[in-house]
Amino acid sequence: MQKLNIYISLVITLLSFAGIAQEEKMALRKGNDAYHGGKPLEASNHYKKSLKEKQTYYKANFNLGDAYYKTAELIKSGKIPTPNKRMTPDSAANLVFDQAAEQFEVVAKSVSNADTIQKAWHNYGNAKLMQKNYEDAIFGYKKALKLNPKDEDTRYNLAYAQKKLAEQQKNQNKNDDKKDQDKKDQEKKDQEKKEKEDINNKNDKDKQEAQQPQMSKEQAEKMLNALKNDEKKMQSLRKKKGDPANRVKVEKDW
Repeated sequence: MQKLNIYISLVITLLSFAGIAQEEKMALRKGNDAYHGGKPLEASNHYKKSLKEKQTYYKANFNLGDAYYKTAELIKSGKIPTPNKRMTPDSAANLVFDQAAEQFEVVAKSVSNADTIQKAWHNYGNAKLMQKNYEDAIFGYKKALKLNPKDEDTRYNLAYAQKKLAEQQKNQNKNDDKKDQDKKDQEKKDQEKKEKEDINNKNDKDKQEAQQPQMSKEQAEKMLNALKNDEKKMQSLRKKKGDPANRVKVEKDW
């Protein structure tokens, strides 16, 4: 099983200047308290408020990513209801994991501290891994390992993500092959159906022709004899009427 160690950057800020802290630090501290109290949703609201006071406050950005990540885990496990009843816990959690990844990416690209960047990329990889977006997870882990090649958790997670990606691609290839085979099978069935229909149509035609009344030999002879008798009667009738067709032509005698 993968080691999804999340690097937490929850810093409790000490009050300064006569006990009065800046607004962003006060909101950060409230967010940290809520996070440790098992209320990641409440914590995320405080971190957002901190960022509203100071948009470039990387600690609030990092901690907001942590809060999103924890919230997504709770949604996925069913401990927090989905924001939309039409959504499944997995689909809702994926959206929140995506928000977490965005926050870690913001931190990784906006700070100069190598240790913070490494942890941000590691957490980015974890968020993508939970989404089963293995390619992006691998990208994040490789970024983290470049900054800290000795991090065994990142190395383990990278190997796990690479293994899952290979399995995913293998299954995808199987699905593609199955779709191709299903298509060929369907084309074959359609062709066989057409050929069967053609044969049935021909059989129906032959059957219809066979069902037409056939004249027997006896009937044919009777009909032929009747036609002969009719012809004889016509010839006899022409002779009686002096039909020119029956007169013999006499040649002139010179």
